[in-house]
Amino acid sequence: MNTIQGTMLGLAIAMGGLASSAQDAKISFRQIERNAQLSLSATVPASEAAVSHSNEMPSGLSTSAGLVFVLPTPTRTRTFSKGFFLLNGLHLGMAVFDVEMTQHCIANHHCAEGNPLMPSSHAGQLAVNFALVGYGTFISYRFRKQENKLWLLSPTVGIAAHTLGVATGFAHR
Repeated sequence: MNTIQGTMLGLAIAMGGLASSAQDAKISFRQIERNAQLSLSATVPASEAAVSHSNEMPSGLSTSAGLVFVLPTPTRTRTFSKGFFLLNGLHLGMAVFDVEMTQHCIANHHCAEGNPLMPSSHAGQLAVNFALVGYGTFISYRFRKQENKLWLLSPTVGIAAHTLGVATGFAHR
């Protein structure tokens, strides 16, 4: 919470108390998140609004405004959504398809593995690709949980790279 929000919170408590707009329930400070966006609104009854336009105030009417402290409702996106599973599943599928196309091409002696760090065996290539896809999915999950748009980067780059590998396999069939 920055200083302006802290000042607004202090003024709301001092002037009118802290109230939830839903049920006028008290909210402890521990329930308010550090990065919560706090807003403050003042409500003035219609009879008091009419008084502010005239110079004289009739007896019995007060000009104090009741303050209502409104906490925003958090909007959280689902971490495991259809899009998350679709992109990361497509990344895994393209990785396996790339390995199979590469092994087929190597078996027919039409091409060689382009990555010098990749093992030449079928099981070795699958193991390395599963590890890379798993790590990429974990990074994607962490970014998605933080609601960061970078979660798309890992599966998208993986899909693009393996699509090139599959295309090369089809070209050298």
